[in-house]
Formats: sequence, C-alpha cells, structure tokens
Amino acid sequence: MSEPLVIIGNGMAAARLVDELSKVALGRYAIAVIGDEPRLAYNRVLLSSVLAGEAASHEIELKPASWWRERGVTLKYNCMATEVDVGRREIKIANEESVSFSKLVLATGSSALRLNVPGADLAGVHTFRDTRDVDLLLTLAAQKKRVVVVGGGLLGLEAAYGLAKAGATVTLLHLMDRLMDRQLDGPAAALLKSLVERKGIEILLNASTARIHGETNVTAVELVDSRRIDADAVIFAAGIRPNTALARDAGIAVNRGVMVDDHLQAGVPDVFAIGECAEHRGICYGLVEPAYEQARVLARHLAGTDAAYTGSVVATNLKVSGVGVFSAGDFTGADGSESLVLRDVNHGTYKKLVISEGRLTGAVLIGDTADALWYLDLIRNRKPIAQIRTDMIFGRSLAMQSEAA
Repeated sequence: MSEPLVIIGNGMAAARLVDELSKVALGRYAIAVIGDEPRLAYNRVLLSSVLAGEAASHEIELKPASWWRERGVTLKYNCMATEVDVGRREIKIANEESVSFSKLVLATGSSALRLNVPGADLAGVHTFRDTRDVDLLLTLAAQKKRVVVVGGGLLGLEAAYGLAKAGATVTLLHLMDRLMDRQLDGPAAALLKSLVERKGIEILLNASTARIHGETNVTAVELVDSRRIDADAVIFAAGIRPNTALARDAGIAVNRGVMVDDHLQAGVPDVFAIGECAEHRGICYGLVEPAYEQARVLARHLAGTDAAYTGSVVATNLKVSGVGVFSAGDFTGADGSESLVLRDVNHGTYKKLVISEGRLTGAVLIGDTADALWYLDLIRNRKPIAQIRTDMIFGRSLAMQSEAA
C-alpha cells in the first residue's frame, strides 16, 4: 500500500518534487499537494511576462491537470493549511477537513515584505508576488496610473518593466547605490540601469522611503531626503520573507527559514522542507535553481537512495526588464583573484569573468547571455581553464577552438 506523503505548497518546488518522485519512487507514495493559490502550479519567474502582455496566464502553468492525474496526485489548491499536528501526523485545512500523512514536505515559499512606513496600509499599496497581484497591477496599468515601485532587485525590476509595458507611468526606488546589488557589480548594474531607463522607467538610487501620503488612497511617496514623487499606487518589491508560521506553530525548529539538514529533514522525523521556506546551513536561497536541486535530492532520499544536499552555487540567469542578465559564483572577486572584462556600452553588453587558481570562480553577463550555462558549468565543476583562458571571454565557440588546437 502506498505511503501517504503530503506536500504543503503548490509552487515550483512542489511541482519539481512530484516530478522527481515520479522518476525514482513511482507508486511508493500516495501524494497529496495542498496549496492556497487558486490554480495549478505555475512558473513564478514569468509573472512579469504576464504583466507585460508577453504571455497569457495559462501559458505559465508548469504542468497541465492531466499530468498530475496521471501520477495519481491529489490536488487541493485554493485550500489553506492552517495547522500541522506532528504528533498525530495530521494537517488541518481551512474547511475543518483533516489530512493524514506519513511524511510531510513543507514547500510553503515566501511572502513579499511590506515596508513598515507611515501610509503602508493605504488603499493603492500592493505587492508583486503571485497571479492575484498581477491581476491588480494589470488594472492599474490599464488605467494609466502613476506607480512607484519600491525595490531595485529582481522582483522590483520585473514589476516596473511589466507595469511600464502595460501602460503605467513608473518610478522605481532602490535603497542601495546600484540595481540588483546582490547579483551585479557596479559596472554591470550601471549598464542595466541605462538599459532599463531606455524603456521609459525612471530609476532613483539611494532612495529611502520615509512615508506614503494620502487620506484613504495613495497620492505620493516621500523619501528620507524630502523628495516627493506623485503616485496613484505603490508596489512593494523590496524582498521576501520565508513562510514559516505553520512550522513554528507545530514546534518545528525555525530560524529565518525552516532549518533542515543535508537530507532536507527538519527538526522532526519524517518532516522535510525545500525551496524558499527552507534554511540549509544558515542560507535561505530564495531562488528557483536551489529549490530544484533540493527537490532532486529529497526525492532520492525518499526513494531510499543515499543522497545529500550540500548547498548550491547561486546563479541568476534571466531576462530582467527585457535585458539578459546572468551572474554566478564569486562575481566580485575575492583576494588573489583576477578579472577579465569585456564592455561594449553601444551594444549594451558587459562580461566579467573572475579567475582564481586556474579556474573560473565567478561571472557577470549583461545583454549577451548566450554562453551563460557554459560559464556556470565551468564554475560548478571547477574545470581548469588554462587552455581557454585567453579566448573564454569571447564565448564558448572560440574557447572550444582553442581547447581543440
């Protein structure tokens, strides 16, 4: 008889775990997926494409309903888990129903942070995190509203781009001195800023939000330096917080995220966590690729295979506001490393490769990201690059010719 395995969360991590389990443990578990979003799992990375009108909402679904049925998965979406009883191995959901489990996987993801500033509770203040947010933002854009986006990381840039393309007048505020400061160095961020500004988005750096003005609805945003930006709406996209309340209330160890070991097991037997809600060796990744790696390892562990997750090389490889952006590894360059840089401002491209001890240890690409996965493979596998060192900045094709010579 199949063992009941429950996954709380119907996002990208949950979908990948089901996919991996179907490859290595088909029939071993009776899988139920519980999620509070009112639809099938979708590619959250593509939300900005829906906002920008470049993709339809149904086109970003990860798997069709038939795929889940064929794998015998019970889907309970638009259904919130309200309590986990570890002792009784039971989950309570919003309609008083209970679901029993033998093994439980928390894939509850994260929530968007809302800045604690005066006026943050006014009508017209929103976040950008799921398809319900996209519907709200599409309405704002259709009405040609003036929108201030707070946050110059990936999420904020994507919100700004989508809103601007959909018809809104957009100002983006970022607290730091460069965009995507966790993923890009100074020159790369400066080039990205100029490319995004060409799309009609105003960008203000070193911009700290002091308050949001309005009686009942947003009318303006005031910065700490007293600058004031007129606005009909404000979008907070300044970071995420792991969703850990269920775990904490159940007595499962939580720090910033649900703390897990190298088998992705939480502090309670047969309870696991993956994705944005999980904290492994002190790190909450908040990115898709580590979640997929965790899903792959956990599936093998649940299948009885000796598998361990030892961490991920963090990489970003996306279209950001319509611009190709890639970064991975130590892109700033630790002591003793050297950097190779190729910059072509007129064509909107920038490449920086960081080399240490004869190996590629980091990379940043703006504009031309065609060879991003090749560079990532070199970083992850620590391949010696002596033969291709001279030509690798110009891309894989030329470097491979050098290696073959």
